[in-house]
Amino acid sequence: MQTIAINVEKGGAGKTMIACHVAWHLADAGHRVLFLDLDRQCNATDALADFESLGSCKPLFEPGYTPPATFPRLAIYSNRMGGEYDANYPPALSNLNANFPALDSLFDYCVIDTPPSWSWINYAALLVCNHLIVPVELGPFGPASTKQVSDSIQTVNAKRRTPIHMVGLIPNRVRANDRHQMDMLAAIKSKTGRNLFSTYLPERAHYSQAIQEHVPVWRFDKDVRTSLPPMRAFLEEAMTRIGSKV
Repeated sequence: MQTIAINVEKGGAGKTMIACHVAWHLADAGHRVLFLDLDRQCNATDALADFESLGSCKPLFEPGYTPPATFPRLAIYSNRMGGEYDANYPPALSNLNANFPALDSLFDYCVIDTPPSWSWINYAALLVCNHLIVPVELGPFGPASTKQVSDSIQTVNAKRRTPIHMVGLIPNRVRANDRHQMDMLAAIKSKTGRNLFSTYLPERAHYSQAIQEHVPVWRFDKDVRTSLPPMRAFLEEAMTRIGSKV
């Protein structure tokens, strides 16, 4: 099982929208996909109506997790925890690290959506993921949030056997006619080089509207001629960078 986390330490960057579209893309290719919705808002759980709920992710953070005898091809664990580990989370992290390999043979991919601000739950996602996609919003605080993610990766990598594979930074909600955004995009590219995706996701209402209708943009019942090609380009590049056969 290859695990793909979507994380940036900022709200409103499009993590859930991107995570859901990655999961739908893999599902449409016929893969067995587990979605781990670690954001307590559980918006992805609502959007992914075609994924069967496995209930709360809490058992993954407890000792001696045993997976069910059978799993659906598309499944989702949701963060229905009430903060019981917030005051003493190291045991929960150790348990997740020990339990997660039990899922390896049951799914081809796991996609993880994370909370908008840094917490031990974001740390948990980075602890178990193989690959990391970082959405970037070209606003006043977007670039700073990517620096925070970089620092977090270094912290988590010190506790891992192998380093996290940085799939790349994906600029989201980009307005091509906004000179300030284009200048910021060029500046980020000069600093990050290949770590920046060669494409970007433009500002399109269709992406969030499709999520609200529980479908990916390619199944959204609107004229998506301007919103679908950028999403397809992003997903194809992401799969190439991950090494997927999708």
